[in-house]
Amino acid sequence: MEAAEALAVVVRAVRRRKGLSQENLISIDRSYWGQIERGEVNITIDVLIRLAVLLELEPASLILMATCLQANEPFGDGLKRLNKQLNRIKKDSIDIEMASLVRAGKLPPGRPPRSGAAQKAAEANRLNSEGVPVAEIAEALALSKTTVRRYLKPTTLEQP
Repeated sequence: MEAAEALAVVVRAVRRRKGLSQENLISIDRSYWGQIERGEVNITIDVLIRLAVLLELEPASLILMATCLQANEPFGDGLKRLNKQLNRIKKDSIDIEMASLVRAGKLPPGRPPRSGAAQKAAEANRLNSEGVPVAEIAEALALSKTTVRRYLKPTTLEQP
């Protein structure tokens, strides 16, 4: 069973158990709601959250029920598995790391720089100023030519 199909079963079951019709749930278009309940669409996290609010559940509950159904696992076993993972997250201080990232603001796009990247960029610029071709710089520093070109791009400073 695909994930969208498992979620469809869960959403339909919860809606019916709560005595709601698709018309009662007006913040999601009825035809789209039908597609969700038939497992015809993969929904975004935003839609999952809206579904959960309408069904008065946590989004994680919908996902847990769907993954248990998909794995043919009893819901109680899924709860135990989830509890172990949450305890591991707490033990590994991942929650603290997440809070730190949120406090720091928006994450920069792309991968984080590798250690030594600043030194290689400086060396690439030095070699370039001596007239060494990009291909030779790349080979000498064990970098791709694209990375060397990126290192050689002039940085523009904003004027006050």
